Amino acid sequence: MTAGMLAFTQAQADHLVELIVWPTARILAFIATAPLFSFSWLPTLWRLGFGLVCAWAILPALSSLPSWPGMGGAIIILFAQVVIGISLGLVFRFLVGTFEVAAGWIAISMGLGFATTISSQYGEQNNTLSMLFEFAVIFFLIADGGMLGMIQVLTESFQAIPIGYTWSSWNWLYWANLGQAIFTDGVLIAIPVVLLLLVVDLGMAIIARIAPQVNIFAIGFPALIVAGFFGLLMLIPYFPSAVNHIFFFFTKNL
Repeated sequence: MTAGMLAFTQAQADHLVELIVWPTARILAFIATAPLFSFSWLPTLWRLGFGLVCAWAILPALSSLPSWPGMGGAIIILFAQVVIGISLGLVFRFLVGTFEVAAGWIAISMGLGFATTISSQYGEQNNTLSMLFEFAVIFFLIADGGMLGMIQVLTESFQAIPIGYTWSSWNWLYWANLGQAIFTDGVLIAIPVVLLLLVVDLGMAIIARIAPQVNIFAIGFPALIVAGFFGLLMLIPYFPSAVNHIFFFFTKNL
């Protein structure tokens, strides 16, 4: 008896693309851009396996898939899934970017703008304080279930934007407003520490005016760093509530 070879009909291959390839493309695109999931120190095989597991888990919840539109239409649908996945991942990446904006402003105000390190995710120089804020946001999201919330948003996206949907009513102005929200929230987070450092700067200016013989650079730089770390210490108790507020703001406006 000869062993038969495994064979697929064209209809079976088309159905496999509909069930596996299209959902997996959106999920993998999300994993490639979302915070934590896209970190380069995570093994590529782990991320690929996680994406396949997520695709297998959401198969029962998928709405009716479009009929096979031909190779050209299938490529267009595949590209659309990649765009949607990247867009969802960037939304949560912007959430972390809000705190990076705040950290960058604080670092420049307290004289730590020169303190940079190599980003483990992008391989480029980044402000050290911004990276500390980034990891703090990630840890708070993990502790508070934010990562599960990100997966839930990704899962619900298949109901809000089904596979084959052309998003004719997509609000592209949302992305423009997102930049405004990132800058505004970043300023609101950083402004208490920046105002404290401004008071220290004014105090140094008064000392330099009253006692010109004092070396203002010798005492001003350490004073700014100490005041900056004191302001960060006072900011820590409000950090979790700020993360939750911005996370729900971003998710409810998707």
